Amino acid sequence: MNLVKLYHHNGPVWIDTNQLNGSRTLLTIYTSRGNRLADTAKTKILRFDASCGVHRENLFASPQLAKANRERIYADMRNRSHLVCALPMTEQTA
Repeated sequence: MNLVKLYHHNGPVWIDTNQLNGSRTLLTIYTSRGNRLADTAKTKILRFDASCGVHRENLFASPQLAKANRERIYADMRNRSHLVCALPMTEQTA
């Protein structure tokens, strides 16, 4: 197994290059030592989150790119929530 360090908006993650080269969209997260994070994380919440994997479109080559993507997503969410809040209650529940 060859691991590569990539960046998610929550921080760095280790991904197997064979998965990156494959067609899977949800990838397994590993520790730098090659253990599955879902098996070795310190808390139950982290183990659960890691068991879900990470989507390949949320991985970036640098922390700056991951941060820019996170800010883009949050800005989009703010814009959409503004539109939803502006709708009358009858349209929001429909």
